[in-house]
Amino acid sequence: MLGFSIQAPVFLGKASKDSTNDLIAHYDNVEKLLDALKTAGVGSIEVRILPRGAVESAYREVIQLIWNAGLQLSIHGHVAGDFAGSRFAEIYPSMSYVLSNYHKYQTGLTMALHAFDAKTGVEEELHQQTVKLLHEWVAIIDAEQLPLRIAVENNRKKSSKVDPGDSIDGVLRIVEEVNSPHVGITWDMGHFYSNLMDTHGLKHPPETYLEQLPPDAFLEKVIHTHIHGLGATGTHNPLTDRRSLPLELYVNALQRVGYSGLYNLELTMNKFDQDQSLGEYVLASVHRLKEATS
Repeated sequence: MLGFSIQAPVFLGKASKDSTNDLIAHYDNVEKLLDALKTAGVGSIEVRILPRGAVESAYREVIQLIWNAGLQLSIHGHVAGDFAGSRFAEIYPSMSYVLSNYHKYQTGLTMALHAFDAKTGVEEELHQQTVKLLHEWVAIIDAEQLPLRIAVENNRKKSSKVDPGDSIDGVLRIVEEVNSPHVGITWDMGHFYSNLMDTHGLKHPPETYLEQLPPDAFLEKVIHTHIHGLGATGTHNPLTDRRSLPLELYVNALQRVGYSGLYNLELTMNKFDQDQSLGEYVLASVHRLKEATS
C-alpha cells in the first residue's frame, strides 16, 4: 500500500507556512488533497508528527476526515515527554482518540519513531535511553494486546546532533536489543541516500546511482518506510528527478526480503522548486512510487 505524510500544522488547521495552502499542495482544503491522493493510489496517511504531549482534541477532525475518506492512518511519533501510566493512552496521551477508534477502520497501527538525540552528550547513553523506553512501551503494548508496531527510523547525520539512530548499524542495534515483534525499522530511504552521498563527498545526487544497500539484517526488520528525494534544498524533495533517489533499487531490495508494509512518501512541499505546481510534483511522485511498487 502507498502512504503519504501530511505535516502536523495541517492537523492543527494551518495549511500554510509561507503561501496559501502550501502544505496541502495548493488544494482548497484537506478533503480535496485526500481525494486526489486516494484517486492516485494512496491508501494511507501519516501524521507527521504527533508529539506525545500534543493537544489530542486538535488532531481529531483531520484524523476523522482521513478515515471517512476510506484511508488508513499511520503515526510519526516522538520519544520526548514524561508521561506515566499503565496504558498506552496514558504514556502517549495524544494517541487516545486514535487508540479508541482505529479498530473501526483498520486492523493495526504503525508508529515511526526517532531515537533520543541531543545537541551534546554521549551516544551510548542516548542509545540505552532509547532501548529502555522501547522496553517500557513494549510491555504496555503486550499487556493491552494492542496491534501497534513501533518502527525506529534511521536519521540523517548532522554535526549539530549526537544521535544513536543516524546510521543503519545504530538503528539495527537498537531494534535487535529491544528484540520484540512489536518493534521494527522505518527505512528512511532519503536519509540513507543522503548519508551515502556524504561518505562519497557528493553535494548533489550523481547522474549514476550509488548502488550500496543496507545489509539484509536491516532490510528484514523494515516494517515501514519514509521515501523522499534529494534536491537543491536538501531532503524531503519530490521524486520527479529520477536522480533524486534510487527508488526502484530500494523497492526491489525490500521486495526481495518479503516486505509487505507501507511505501510512505514523506515530502516537504514548501521546499519544492516552482517550475511545476505543488500538486503536479506530488502526483508525479506518487505515480513513480506506484510504478516502482507494482
